[in-house]
Amino acid sequence: MAKPYPSARIIGKYLSWRGFALILLLTATLVTITGFSRNPQEDNRHGEQDESIAAIRQFWKVYHGNQYDQIPQVQQQLQNAIDRDPENSALYALLGATHFWHYGEYTRDPNPNLAVLQQDLPNAVDLFGKALDLDYYGKHLIGYVNDDHLPGYLGITTVHLGQQNSDLSTIQKGDEILDMAAYQFPEFNNFNRWAAHNTDQRDTDTYKKSLDSLWQALDACAATHIDRMNPDLKPYLYLQTAVGRKKACWSEGTLAPHSFEGFMLNFGNGLVKAGQIGAAKVMFANARYADHYAEWPYRQYLESVANSNLTARAALYADNDPLNDPPLAVPNRGCSYCHATAPEPPVH
Repeated sequence: MAKPYPSARIIGKYLSWRGFALILLLTATLVTITGFSRNPQEDNRHGEQDESIAAIRQFWKVYHGNQYDQIPQVQQQLQNAIDRDPENSALYALLGATHFWHYGEYTRDPNPNLAVLQQDLPNAVDLFGKALDLDYYGKHLIGYVNDDHLPGYLGITTVHLGQQNSDLSTIQKGDEILDMAAYQFPEFNNFNRWAAHNTDQRDTDTYKKSLDSLWQALDACAATHIDRMNPDLKPYLYLQTAVGRKKACWSEGTLAPHSFEGFMLNFGNGLVKAGQIGAAKVMFANARYADHYAEWPYRQYLESVANSNLTARAALYADNDPLNDPPLAVPNRGCSYCHATAPEPPVH
């Protein structure tokens, strides 16, 4: 029997000392320095900008380096930069991402503080909301392009906050944000719609919608209707790009260098959960099309799932006992399996 792996709804019970587990599947945030709300001629902002750039670079160094234990230091550096550069939306977004990362991979913390974990999601929601407000409604230089990743981050953290607190109105609010986010940026934010409800029971409308969101993302990436029975992506690899909005679809981006593999892992497991074993096998095989699949630190987990008895795995999702549901991605990992370019450091 698989190790119990409850959904994000169980978080609230853990935080009241009764047990806790989750998987938060998402990618993190774009590094775009924003928030030029003042005329550069009014004052000298070079020092502020240098500190902001340094904080952003350090975030990505730690994030890609899989250095979970460095989260407190990165948070402090980002907060110091915000204090000097409070109109920079990227700083708020990245600080929100650190809270999401810390919360989603809490088992990596050798000394977890329940009070800190309990505050991670509210902090992430507030920070992504502030980043979105600055990005969409702040003053910018001519030609500035809004970051349409941000509504997806705000939406998924809002849903998870509602699940943690068993607050249906907050979940509904988050779902509404996600629906608009997926409309704006289907290639990327449909994954967030999936991640918001992927632990719902497989026969629920919310789970079916979340799984369909993954199909919508693939259809948007390939600009066609992908075969639901045989979703082999090899015919569409010529569309790969490292620029523009479509880079979210493939493995050539630099911010989430293994997002393609992570997407296929999620999608394959999601199809197994739905009882669609044949399509799931094809989806797992798609992961090997990634440019740097051999360098993916978490490829062994995908391969172990793909080579397992998928029929038996599907049966665990179908028995109406959520406590024995296998995880839909890398166990106890939320951000690192898409973003990390290095293995996890040894635990001392």
